[in-house]
Amino acid sequence: PLPVKCTIEERKGKKHAKLHFACQGRGEHCLYKVKFYTMKTRHPRTWIHLMFLALQSRSSSALSTRDAGVSSLKNCWEIIKCEEKTFSTLVTGAFPPAKDQDSIIHELSAHRFFDVFEYNAPFLQWGCFLCNHPERASTFIQEEEPVIEGQLKEKSGGKWKIFKKWKSRYFTLSGAKLVYKESKPDGVGVTQSLDVGSIRSVKVSKGGRNIPKAFEIFTADKTYILKAKDSSNAQEWVQCLSVAVAHSQARDTNLQRLGYGGSLGRLTAGAGRINHPTGMYSNVTLRTAV
Repeated sequence: PLPVKCTIEERKGKKHAKLHFACQGRGEHCLYKVKFYTMKTRHPRTWIHLMFLALQSRSSSALSTRDAGVSSLKNCWEIIKCEEKTFSTLVTGAFPPAKDQDSIIHELSAHRFFDVFEYNAPFLQWGCFLCNHPERASTFIQEEEPVIEGQLKEKSGGKWKIFKKWKSRYFTLSGAKLVYKESKPDGVGVTQSLDVGSIRSVKVSKGGRNIPKAFEIFTADKTYILKAKDSSNAQEWVQCLSVAVAHSQARDTNLQRLGYGGSLGRLTAGAGRINHPTGMYSNVTLRTAV
């Protein structure tokens, strides 16, 4: 998959390249019809090189830095300055080796890109989950219809500590909420719910505490550590959660464009205007229309 836009952001004196991906399906329930899937990259050299090659492949003649798209890529490269190599040297060099290609695939996987995007071979395009599986759209649109449900174990306290126990609970995910039943000492079950719109990210556990079937849900003020029956079930939960979060964000973006505000009060009056984060170089973008 190739980004349609690249921007450079600066945070605390450090510059980062941010990639923007679009869905080529553009279906009725597209997750990215009015917004991009964005991610920061640690490999701007490889991405910028590939984006240039994509531009060149669609041109009938050799491109120069006078071309708007190439000029934008050149500006990105010169601003980020991650290597002592000129832009011309970069884009006229050999095709990125297999090691570099593996690195960006691993990066996409780490960002859970493939949870929400798939390659549609018959149409030769990358589409979001709901564009490639329109038959599943109703389960994410109907806020009370279960998307996935089942028994999961939760790490009490939401922290990775040896003496914190795993507690079995029954979870149900719909397009709007993640609901689970919490047992009290008196044996009475209390239903708790988490608004999908409040979820910031979902990640499979990794590192020294790696448990293949465990994953984490992050909100602004709490972390949920959950464990499925096996790694396959964990991946299924993570994908469903990722799609549900993307759908919630798409819905909020649509409301923002209409000027009504979004869920949880995250969107405010004056919607429809895009506030660029401090330090963003908004002029260094590339639209490849791939």
